[in-house]
Amino acid sequence: MKHFPVALTALALLAPLAARADFRVVSPSEIDLGELEIEHNGSAVFDRRPDANGARSYTLELGTGLTNWWHSEVELGFERDSGSGQPTLLTQIVTENMFQLTEPGEAFADFGFYIEYGQSLTRGRYAASNQVTFGPVIAKDIGPTTNTLNLFFSRQLGPDQTSQRLDFTYAWQTRWNIWQPLSPAIEIYGDAGPLGSSPKLSQQQLMIGPVGVGSLRLNDLGLGRGGKLKYEIGYLFGTTPASPQGALRWRLEVEIPF
Repeated sequence: MKHFPVALTALALLAPLAARADFRVVSPSEIDLGELEIEHNGSAVFDRRPDANGARSYTLELGTGLTNWWHSEVELGFERDSGSGQPTLLTQIVTENMFQLTEPGEAFADFGFYIEYGQSLTRGRYAASNQVTFGPVIAKDIGPTTNTLNLFFSRQLGPDQTSQRLDFTYAWQTRWNIWQPLSPAIEIYGDAGPLGSSPKLSQQQLMIGPVGVGSLRLNDLGLGRGGKLKYEIGYLFGTTPASPQGALRWRLEVEIPF
């Protein structure tokens, strides 16, 4: 692979940050055949309540387009629970798959289907169930904006019968395509809880906030020929008593053709 040294450099930069982030909007067009993708997502929760403060989540992912309609990734997830004195642990290895169901522009919106499986790596007092997450991904351009909706269902896989219900989460991003190096966006993340027994809205988690989204070509940065550096950073505000008061979230992705 002629750009393999660039991949090694990116891994070296991202590895110290590695981990599992839930604040991410997935697009049905994120399928790039012939490219290696190295991605890091992270989030940090801030709250005046000591028992709700300090949660951290990070990921390190490697992915590629297996066909022109199927993108697959393998991810390592790291997490730190809220509260004082909590360790940061390697909690999961995850396989993610995005299937593009329509060609861009051929329908009134672009449709995809996302599915991931997370294998728990924790033991003892930190033991957790395995988990599967799946659901539709929808995107539509309206004027200068790109609007993306994720509707996901998650189920824990384990002996605890209370964990066998489907949990419903949703995510939305509206991005104004003003300038490729940096465009403004608004994001919403919600967790409605178990299907059929969702709590009232004040008891659900709902986060809203501004995000900056951008990309640069690697050759403009002197890092090889072709490929891109993509990045996102934003701050989300909790809108319900059950939500964290705030969360910083970020994403960094290097795309390298091979």
